[in-house]
Amino acid sequence: MEKIKICLVSDTVYDVNGVSRFIQDFSKEALVLKKDFCVITSTKKTHYEKISNIKNIKPLFTMKMPFYKSLDLVLPNFFKIKNEIKKLNPDLLHISTPGTVGLCALISAKILKIPVVGIYHTDFPAYMYKNTKSKFVKKGTILFLKLFYKSYKAIFSRSEEYFKTIEEQLSFKKEDLYTLKAGIDIKNFDKKFKDDSIWEKYDIKQEKFKFLYTGRISVEKNVDILLKVWMENFFKECELILVGDKEIEFLDKDKLKKSNITLVGRKQELELSQLYASSDCFIFPSTTDTLGQVVMEAMASGLPVIITNEGGPKTFVKDDCGYIIDLNNETQLSEAILKMSKKDEVYYSKKEKAYSFMRDKSISHSFLDFWNKNQEILEKLKVRN
Repeated sequence: MEKIKICLVSDTVYDVNGVSRFIQDFSKEALVLKKDFCVITSTKKTHYEKISNIKNIKPLFTMKMPFYKSLDLVLPNFFKIKNEIKKLNPDLLHISTPGTVGLCALISAKILKIPVVGIYHTDFPAYMYKNTKSKFVKKGTILFLKLFYKSYKAIFSRSEEYFKTIEEQLSFKKEDLYTLKAGIDIKNFDKKFKDDSIWEKYDIKQEKFKFLYTGRISVEKNVDILLKVWMENFFKECELILVGDKEIEFLDKDKLKKSNITLVGRKQELELSQLYASSDCFIFPSTTDTLGQVVMEAMASGLPVIITNEGGPKTFVKDDCGYIIDLNNETQLSEAILKMSKKDEVYYSKKEKAYSFMRDKSISHSFLDFWNKNQEILEKLKVRN
């Protein structure tokens, strides 16, 4: 096949979330595999690691994103973004997010006559409804996305679970939908990072059964429901550890401690890997994630998982790796917590199956599959034209 050049544009690249980590991992993998792949973003945020094929164009203005405080809403420099895309002259322009940076890229692609492909990372209509409880806002979000994605030649989804949603809400044909093969950097998420001494700094007793959650501590991730169930049942021999940016109100620290809940804030690099591998079980109550990158990171670290029966994670998590619960039935959540905390033969079986499942889910496999599918899209476009 002939060589191709791909440019990906995203509003979120240096944030602490699964989408950002995915884009960073893809960028590094492209360098290893010597593929002509680059990323453009616009943010005042920085990253602990310099990745040479990520171009950050300084924004003109930033403010906190409504309903998503850990993200910035930016006013990008349109002309600099357009000129950068023009200079790169990619065969395909991937737009990863329907934000202001993505909109600049979309307009630039139209002017420069570059075909556009996208990645459907987040179920935004469900996300907005979760935060506002307004059907009007949900319908408005769907209308905006339909207009935003109208000129796209193809859309990637991180799981087939969302194909029907994309077909119905965005009026896309199934033949133009592609699965973005699941994969993470399994070198950095592995049970070899287990280090029980890490709990000393958080004043968590070694003998406690440790349930871990990583991600935004927010309503749309259903962390409020998790906290409600946890506090109502009081799992005496367990600890709930929350890693991420806090976006909902909490009780004071003393009450949290009495409920065996510990907030450790945002974590990255080695400490994040150690927190995963040194915990006992991962719990993820979200119903709006299209894949659930953090669930894969947890399983790669040797943790069985508790997830919901809605959203992307249920497409790859099977019963032998954890428990899949209906969050509308809070009893199911409390029962799953109690079953896991027994640490019996069933628990250890699920733990081993989760770890084994992730052994062939490397970012390298995911990137190569992505690259081949983009070549396929370009061939289709040539035929159509």
